[in-house]
Amino acid sequence: MLTQQKQAPWEGVLHAIQHSYAIKRHADFFSWLKQDIHPLMRHDILLATWGNFNTGELGFDVTSSLPDVTTQRLLQDSAIVNYLMCNLYKRWLENDEKWYVVNRFDASGIHSQSPNPFTQQLIKMHSLLVYGVRDTRRQADCIYVFFDRTREFHVPDQLLGMIMPHLDAAIRRIEHLKPIVKDEDLLDTMAQGSLSDREQEILHWVRSGKTNLEIGMILNISANTVKNHLKRIFQKLDVSCRAQAVAKTGVFSGMPKPS
Repeated sequence: MLTQQKQAPWEGVLHAIQHSYAIKRHADFFSWLKQDIHPLMRHDILLATWGNFNTGELGFDVTSSLPDVTTQRLLQDSAIVNYLMCNLYKRWLENDEKWYVVNRFDASGIHSQSPNPFTQQLIKMHSLLVYGVRDTRRQADCIYVFFDRTREFHVPDQLLGMIMPHLDAAIRRIEHLKPIVKDEDLLDTMAQGSLSDREQEILHWVRSGKTNLEIGMILNISANTVKNHLKRIFQKLDVSCRAQAVAKTGVFSGMPKPS
């Protein structure tokens, strides 16, 4: 059973809510957790997980100051954590979608099945709190799991009710981290990033097999202007022809940014 603490320091709660509106980046969110939330609700790791829990197609975002407890570390071998989050989500549903605490949590089995730097830190956690958010419109529910090294997680119910909607809104405003690209893709990424929006548009239509004349008609510019853009694209990518440019940036097959 959850043990209630003393009355929550409501002045700190109000400050935390006020400061949450300024969060724009991961660095802002990390500082907010450390300076405003940790004094109110002690925890060592916050793991946000969202997506389709029925199929296991999930996204992750980790916030912690512990070594090796990062989103990138988790994504290197996420299968076992994926399984854990699906089970915690199922328990949240069975608990009528109310937050709950697991005290004396034992993650040794998780680490034994998937030994890696992330799970090595996870076995040091001994309690956790699970707070879920239903997302009916996008069908991408989210659970926030706070891990802590203490054997019992204590937090006032009223505090969670005030803080968590603002935490949820803040984390949805920042872009989640994605896996680092493979080494062989890194140079292509850098090369593509050096192209202007117009050059990326033209490269997209080159990749689609359009001629200079067709690209000019699509973009409402002359075929000669397209040719000049292509010369600059070739120089930036260090290639000599259309085929080489397409091959070098083949990892980027999406539509260009709108002009």
